Amino acid sequence: MSASHRPLSVLVKPTSSRCNLNCTYCFYLDKQAIYPWRDHPKLSLDTFERFMRQYATVSGPTFSFAWQGGEPTLMGLPFFEQVVHTQARVAIEESHGRPATVANALQTNGTLLDDDWARFFREWNFLIGVSVDGPPEWHDQFRVDALGRGTHDRVMAGIEHLRRCGVDFNVLTVVNHENVQRPRELFHWLVGQGFDNLQFIPCVEPMPGYASVAAGGLTPYSITPEEYGVFLGELFDAWADHGFRRVRIRSFDNLLQMLLGYPAESCQLAAACGYVVLEHNGDCYPCDFYVETEWKLGNIHETSLAGMLEGERFRTFSQQKRRLHRDCLDCRWRPLCHGECPRYRVTNVGRAEGALPYLCASYRQFYGQSYQRLDRIAVTAGRALGLVVPGGSLEPAHRTRTVPVPIAARPAGGVAAVGAPARTGRNDPCPCGSGKKHKRCCGS
Repeated sequence: MSASHRPLSVLVKPTSSRCNLNCTYCFYLDKQAIYPWRDHPKLSLDTFERFMRQYATVSGPTFSFAWQGGEPTLMGLPFFEQVVHTQARVAIEESHGRPATVANALQTNGTLLDDDWARFFREWNFLIGVSVDGPPEWHDQFRVDALGRGTHDRVMAGIEHLRRCGVDFNVLTVVNHENVQRPRELFHWLVGQGFDNLQFIPCVEPMPGYASVAAGGLTPYSITPEEYGVFLGELFDAWADHGFRRVRIRSFDNLLQMLLGYPAESCQLAAACGYVVLEHNGDCYPCDFYVETEWKLGNIHETSLAGMLEGERFRTFSQQKRRLHRDCLDCRWRPLCHGECPRYRVTNVGRAEGALPYLCASYRQFYGQSYQRLDRIAVTAGRALGLVVPGGSLEPAHRTRTVPVPIAARPAGGVAAVGAPARTGRNDPCPCGSGKKHKRCCGS
């Protein structure tokens, strides 16, 4: 597929790093050095529409937006009400009569949510991610507001608004020094709250002022590869014992997809990486871990998005993941890892190309301990889907498929068919043109 037209996900930072919280481990707060808060970073609708029209030339008629920060709800509900109508109008105009889809996901700390927000998310089919690090004694260690106060109660109150209005949401947990030692307890606490779509992200940050762990060591709230390896193994066992159909964990679901011969939807585990980050002023980057001057692709007011994607900087970024450490080339687990996220290579030794990721030992430990059980679950899941799945092989040729399988916890966002700016009723004909009622088609 040419650079001029490809499936492409977009991560939008409408407030840049501006946030109402001051979480200890948040790497994006440091982006104030590039986009100072004193300038009140705020995405304009004009900039967003300009971006979306150019986005249509490379990814239309499918548009996938993830809204993140900072805290995106600081933009206020009226902004997002205008955004969804802008999305629908531009999608219709730029798709020239073809059916179009717009997917929206939003990651939030949950503290500003109310019923108005929840009703909006439900009406426009947003998928919401809420950050929860476990029970109050763990969560409130690092997820604090500007006055240093814990936020657990406010987050859980925000989740209740989502539940009351029937909003699709998942929970994102940062695995840090406080909760890494108790994975089973963490899993059962999350499940006990009724959370059945989970994501876990390891906290790995070098000491301030140092480019890598090798140069300056880890921050006190970060975790070691040994800790994370044990965490993954015990979390996996707790999940498998509980029932893989009852609770979805994104990283494990991705591994099941890969074992069934489908590509991972997570860029961390994919063979190549790179998406587009849209900053509030129109600046674009290939990844939010790389919102740095040297990786800026351009500004949408000055350079076309297609030109950025075809440019040398994006090409260089997308190729760096494939330049693996020599140990990776002979590693049995490479088909399930692909050298992991380049950011963790930089974190480890200060460079991305030809380096081992910081958490390499974690995954070797996990796969060595849990692969056989993981493979058995994949075979069970494949048979339930009517697939012929040979067990016990990581060879890509044995399991190569081209159509995504519905294993992963959720895609980037809730998908809504776009046929007119006004909302389509559940019993109206679906605007995608299938002839079915909306509730039986794209609105299901």
